[in-house]
Amino acid sequence: MPNAEQRDRTENRPVQPSLAARGERRRIERRLQEAGIFCQPEVSRQYQAMAKRSVLRGVESGGATKEIGRYVTFCDGEGEPIAWLQPIDSVAVNGRHAVVIAPALVSVEVFRVRNTYDVLIVNHEVVQPVEGRRGQIESKIVFRGRQGYLPLDLTGDEKNMAGQIVPEFFNKAGEPIAVAPPFGKVLRAAVRGATCTGCTHQHYLVPPKAPAAAAVESAAKLGPTNDGDRSEGSSAIPATEDAVAV
Repeated sequence: MPNAEQRDRTENRPVQPSLAARGERRRIERRLQEAGIFCQPEVSRQYQAMAKRSVLRGVESGGATKEIGRYVTFCDGEGEPIAWLQPIDSVAVNGRHAVVIAPALVSVEVFRVRNTYDVLIVNHEVVQPVEGRRGQIESKIVFRGRQGYLPLDLTGDEKNMAGQIVPEFFNKAGEPIAVAPPFGKVLRAAVRGATCTGCTHQHYLVPPKAPAAAAVESAAKLGPTNDGDRSEGSSAIPATEDAVAV
């Protein structure tokens, strides 16, 4: 019988949605391993001791050969790119590309066999714990597409279309299943990753903004400052075209 510590570890282990059932998942992973493609779609919970909070960690990863591909990337709840914590350079291809840390994020995973695609989009959040315990991961499926078809060869002559289109998905009755509009852009990027042969770079996560650029953007969102609100002796000049004209 497991002791209390073992039970606690079992309870804290996140059960996340998977692209395929267990038996099929093993076959997929074995085939990807043979092809030299490493993709890490799982999101893990990490604890920041300094901030005293739980966060999520994801790894944008994957790539493709001509016959098969798998890729996972991440975005925010509105489908917009988020900044990576750090990129990962490796001597190998079709592996890890960047690490992302965030309190909440959406994973977008694509698995491809030639022109047939499976897609899984999942929203992950940290449920704040009761005092004395760490947070838990709550994962909800946003979209699941099985055996979608895309007639173009995005690894060959038509690779210029990669990142512009996504596969078509239908339910068992033959009715089309549409991806929620906010996630169209990130899905196109993930499809591009799943067709990127010998992939060595991230397709959707972006570099962190430099402090100066972040300050300018923050000021732009706040809008122009009224003269009466400026502190005495301030020499701030609104960032207009006239102000920078020479």
